[in-house]
Amino acid sequence: MAAVAASKPFKTGLKQVFLPNHVITFCRPSRQATPPQFATFKVPLHFNKLDMRDYLLHAYSVATLGVRSAVMRQPIFRNPITRRVQRPPAIKYMTVELQKPFVWPKEPNKEERKQWHDEQTEKRVQLQEKQDQAMEKYQKHGRLQNDAVEKRSANRTQLAKQAKDLLSGAAKWDNRRDLDPKWTES
Repeated sequence: MAAVAASKPFKTGLKQVFLPNHVITFCRPSRQATPPQFATFKVPLHFNKLDMRDYLLHAYSVATLGVRSAVMRQPIFRNPITRRVQRPPAIKYMTVELQKPFVWPKEPNKEERKQWHDEQTEKRVQLQEKQDQAMEKYQKHGRLQNDAVEKRSANRTQLAKQAKDLLSGAAKWDNRRDLDPKWTES
C-alpha cells in the first residue's frame, strides 16, 4: 500500500466505473507544431479534469502533469424542416500534458494501405473520401452537388442549348409531325 501511495504524487479519485457510458476520442493534433508532450481528447461535456487524469492513470497507466479543458460552441444553422435557427450541442476538448512524450505514427500511403486492406475496404475508403469532398463542397457553396449536376452528358448539353434557343426566339418550336386536319384551327 505504501509503494502504491508513493508512486502516485496526488490523491486519485475513488469513483469506480465498471461499464462506462462515455466515449473519449484521442484526436490527432490539427497543427504540426504541437509538442509531443501534449495530447488532445474529445470528451463528454460532464467530464472534468480530475476524471480525465484518473481515467488515463487507471486505464492506461499514463501519468499526466496537467489538464486543460475548452468547450467549443458549434456554429448555428437553420433547420430546413422547421426553418428555425438551432445550435448543436457544444464539444468539449481536453489537452493533457504527458510526462512521457507521445509521437503519432505517420499516416500510411496508398501502397501501405493495400497491404492491410482488401479490395472491398479500399472501395469503402475511396467512397468515404468522395463523400468528404462532397461535404466540403456543400459547406463551401451551401448546396448539394452530385455527379449529375457537375458532369453533363452530351444529350443534356444539347437539350439545354435547344431550350435556350427556344426561349431567346432564335429557333421556332417544331415537333416534326403533321397534324390531323380536324385539329387545325379554322
